[in-house]
Amino acid sequence: MKKIIYAMLLSATILTTGCNDFLDLPPINKITNEDIFNNESGVQAYMATLYNRLPIEDFNYGSESGFNNWVGGCFVPALSCDEAMHCEWPHEIFGPTGNNAWNQWWTYDNVRNVNQLIKELENSTLFSPEKKEELLGEAYAIRAWYYFGMAKRYGGVPIIKEPQVYDAANPDALLVNRSTEEETYNFILEDLDKAINMLPDTRVSAEKYRINRYVAAALKSRAMIYAGSIAKYGAYDLNGLVGFDDSSKSAKYYKEAAEAAKIVMSGNYSLYRGNNDKSRNFQELFWIKSDCPELIFVKKYSYPDKAHNWDLWNQPWGYRYPEGYGSRLSPTLDLVEAFSMTDGSSGEFKTNSAGWIVDADNKIIEVENRTDLFAGRDPRLYASVLIPGAAWTSAKGETTGIIDVKRGIVEKNDQKVTILKEGGAFTDQIDYQNPETGENESLYVIGRQGVGGTSESTVTGLYVKKFLYEGNATQDPKHTSGEQDWMEFRYSEVLLNFAEAAAELATMGDASYVAEGLDAINDVRDRAGVDPLSTLTINAVRAERRVELMYENHRFWDIKRWHIAEDVMHNRMMKALYPYYVANKNTWIFKKLDVGSVHDFKPYLYYIRINDDQINRNPGIIQNPGY
Repeated sequence: MKKIIYAMLLSATILTTGCNDFLDLPPINKITNEDIFNNESGVQAYMATLYNRLPIEDFNYGSESGFNNWVGGCFVPALSCDEAMHCEWPHEIFGPTGNNAWNQWWTYDNVRNVNQLIKELENSTLFSPEKKEELLGEAYAIRAWYYFGMAKRYGGVPIIKEPQVYDAANPDALLVNRSTEEETYNFILEDLDKAINMLPDTRVSAEKYRINRYVAAALKSRAMIYAGSIAKYGAYDLNGLVGFDDSSKSAKYYKEAAEAAKIVMSGNYSLYRGNNDKSRNFQELFWIKSDCPELIFVKKYSYPDKAHNWDLWNQPWGYRYPEGYGSRLSPTLDLVEAFSMTDGSSGEFKTNSAGWIVDADNKIIEVENRTDLFAGRDPRLYASVLIPGAAWTSAKGETTGIIDVKRGIVEKNDQKVTILKEGGAFTDQIDYQNPETGENESLYVIGRQGVGGTSESTVTGLYVKKFLYEGNATQDPKHTSGEQDWMEFRYSEVLLNFAEAAAELATMGDASYVAEGLDAINDVRDRAGVDPLSTLTINAVRAERRVELMYENHRFWDIKRWHIAEDVMHNRMMKALYPYYVANKNTWIFKKLDVGSVHDFKPYLYYIRINDDQINRNPGIIQNPGY
């Protein structure tokens, strides 16, 4: 099995200095080149620092605080699109658009560091030719990763291939202007091709935590899919600093993405199928701490040395850690409706004029159990979202309660609905006659998990389930302690990258990848428990990515690269699903409604504002359009 596991620090078997020694190293810019590059342990420690600075948007990624620094609770790209809403306030993550724009990553300190490593390795006599090639391939992959992190934010950026040296007589020599977006992606492509050709398929066990050929190929498939989308759908401006001048150039990048994906597909990878229960299987995938055939590149977490706070922030209200926090991420109904029925038919709910969910005959749907409303859907939904009435399990996997989401109490007579009371505090009650016993009872207006009982309960009627770990028995709820690993590259994404490239190329007259592309997407759907597709289309691939990769920080970038964010986000509110208890019938009905604030997405937001500090340092840096 060819997989890679990435941790903040490389294994002590790799770093002969040991973890403690590594942490005690002064900043690399305070150490002489001789101190680092004249011994193997110095080179390995230097490489570890480069790994630690990879732009991985994981559990510890905060849009306003940067990588590996998640503060304030769950400001992740899911909140920037139609995947989620914050439980306390609408967080318009497309802004601010001023000088302190979120999600900045202008990373030329990191570029200089990796350029220095490449230069030193090229002249080094410390390593055998084979080992030197491996290390150089690794460095090229890291540099490409850095540049891709910048390109998808800013478009074209300055390309610097050598470590710059300050010359007091000519300080302006350090000033490098932006390259075009096309040139930037071609540079990324060049580095990744070098990496793929230089890196081994596998490594010795002591170096298994390192980038290999398949990781570089997976990164290439992602970056080139992005480049192809920008070339085809993006807007050309500033003489190519953003966008491409000819949409037909997209074919080149889609082919590169397809061929890169095929490299990964030729390896010993497969989709995880460890549990016959389709929903449970998908849930378990994100808990695996050991070997898994789907994992290509993983950022490791292990309490107490390195942990995250996904569980701390996202436990549903009523089952949260003592004195902890409620759910910061409320999945939108927009996302839930994207999960189709198992036969592939639409999962969108129909409503009447009052917003009540109705059937094909326009009759209000009435169910005995709240979960019945969601019957027959893509099993990934039940693994990814805690729907109203869903079971809540203990650390031992035992059912200990339900997700008791309720918005209010109503009477229903035929199709007439009378709201008796809604909202309020968790303790609010009303008296009502039990329809089965005839006895008067006090009924809680809302359920233990909301909606409306607290600012830290769900705002959409839904809670996130993906990544939450049933076995997480954390020590202190006020500290980060999650140990679920972050799967930066997994095989299903690569299959969907290939399918997307195949579908896009087919629209340009190249159908050579279609059959394999259809097999790839149907492999993902089969694992999920959804009927196969008979034809491969762009829309089908996009729909599949939305549910398969939910909350893995793809959707935000997908709607930007496809240039559909205006359609998805502009002048729109997100949707919620509120259950109401029908007191006179002991049943449930549901209302679909808009919640939160109206989103405002303008075309210039496809790219991020370049910080004024960078422009002040180099007046040749041209600001992105619209800022």
